[in-house]
Amino acid sequence: MKNNFKTAEELMRARYNAFENGNIEFIVETHHPETKEDMDVEETRKWALNSEWLGLEIVSTEAGQEEDSEGIVEFKASYKENGELVVHHEKSKFVKKDGQWFYHGWLPLQGTIVKDEKIGRNDPCTCGSGKKYKKCCGK
Repeated sequence: MKNNFKTAEELMRARYNAFENGNIEFIVETHHPETKEDMDVEETRKWALNSEWLGLEIVSTEAGQEEDSEGIVEFKASYKENGELVVHHEKSKFVKKDGQWFYHGWLPLQGTIVKDEKIGRNDPCTCGSGKKYKKCCGK
């Protein structure tokens, strides 16, 4: 697959749309090869398909332009899971490899309020490791 996204933010928006539409293959294809092994494809599929996606807000971007090789996109994705409103707040690192943007992983949300609700299994771990809560302190 060749993706033609010019910026990290364009890829972020496309990945949100893929979650919204249950296109997990796109999520897998746009995950950087170095960090793809950390991804639980079936859990991601269940999360995407069992959630009602309500919207995406880009909070900020750092670099990630056409001429850059790395970028950061901070966003909030709102969805309902089991009837409960959740705001997934993440700072994501994107890396360009062979001219294509890829999602590389989570970054700690230092100095940012993550969310008031309970921590979800797919949220970034509150310890700042950059891993998902379920694969870190939530074990």
